[in-house]
Amino acid sequence: MAVYDHGYKGYDGPLMPARSRFLVISRYGLREAFASRLFLAFFAFCFAWPLVLLGAMYLRYNAEALTLINLDSADLLEFVQVNTWFFQSVFLRNQLMLGFVVVLVTGPSLVSADLRNQAMPLYLSRPLTRTDYVLGKLVVLGVLVSAITWAPGLLLFVIQASLGGREWLLEHWRIAPAMVIVSAVWILCMSLPMLAIAAWVKWKPWARIVFLGLIVSGSALGEFYKEFYDSWLGSMVVAFDVADALSASVFGTQGTVQMPDTAAWFAAAALASLSAALLYRRVRAFEVVK
Repeated sequence: MAVYDHGYKGYDGPLMPARSRFLVISRYGLREAFASRLFLAFFAFCFAWPLVLLGAMYLRYNAEALTLINLDSADLLEFVQVNTWFFQSVFLRNQLMLGFVVVLVTGPSLVSADLRNQAMPLYLSRPLTRTDYVLGKLVVLGVLVSAITWAPGLLLFVIQASLGGREWLLEHWRIAPAMVIVSAVWILCMSLPMLAIAAWVKWKPWARIVFLGLIVSGSALGEFYKEFYDSWLGSMVVAFDVADALSASVFGTQGTVQMPDTAAWFAAAALASLSAALLYRRVRAFEVVK
């Protein structure tokens, strides 16, 4: 066939709905994340603790298994108490810390390369908006962290409800929505700052250093303020204090941080809003260099 017969032909196939086009960005982001064998190994390790807790829950209701390992059921029932504290402190708190590591490792690579290589005009010249771009990147971190936090938590909750019966479920029904809410807030409050920092710094190692530096410096400043002025106001710049206060508020338990619930929610909302604004400021089709 002659060369001139190879004329340009526009794509005439099916188009993805406008509301779900951001999922294309998410799909490629997840593929890039799991392309690393080291990250894949760490991600698999994140499921070790839920499996351990699942085994402990199973042993509580299996007398034959306890006999095989020479373990007294009374001792196990006293040691492993599957209640609100079990899901909030034993399970979710540890998984949220692993989620923090996932965001730290994966977050910078999602946006830094695009901005450093000036790829934003290529993204936004397609039927994608800035919101689609940000949402697509945010979904990547949301899926990864959700897979190791509230998703296995709900699985443990369903298994325990089937083993514990209706009485246990009626007493502890609040655990399930609480795990989802706390995990969602944690995802937003960690992912948006990480993406914003990566968008401004543009280099993955420095983005991680700046993110960790802000967490550490905020914790140090907050602890100094609390110690010097004997006030809970210092906890508003300590990320883990805010998370603890929010968790206690949602689960309906007594937190270790003396901080009003409204202040904790305000701090989380302010952090997410500021990070989103900074991120949107960098995600644009052009950049003026002075």
